[in-house]
Amino acid sequence: MLAPLTFTLVVVLSALALYAIYLTVRGRQIDNTMLYLAGAAEAAIVIQLIFGIAMAGNADSHMSKALFIAYLVGLIFVLPVAGFWAVAERESRWGTGVLLVATLGLLVMVARLLQLWNGNG
Repeated sequence: MLAPLTFTLVVVLSALALYAIYLTVRGRQIDNTMLYLAGAAEAAIVIQLIFGIAMAGNADSHMSKALFIAYLVGLIFVLPVAGFWAVAERESRWGTGVLLVATLGLLVMVARLLQLWNGNG
């Protein structure tokens, strides 16, 4: 995995999580800033998928390539599903809460990807 790309993904997901916390606590609905952050995160996830699959052959020999690619593919679906769910809940504060939970889950999945890449699991 490319370290700068992974760092960028973690920064964007962290910014999205912090903004989701802010909106959820304030009881506000999803706004354009949140959608832009989610779009940037999704773009970074797609780029990570492309580079991750391309670089899987160069990974540690102990890495489970199938599991690594499954995590990469799984990352792509989290934000769109959470986004549709959040839009359905946009009349309440829990639309932003759904995106918060999804973003925290993505951060955990990225941490797991790093473990797999380094041959730790």
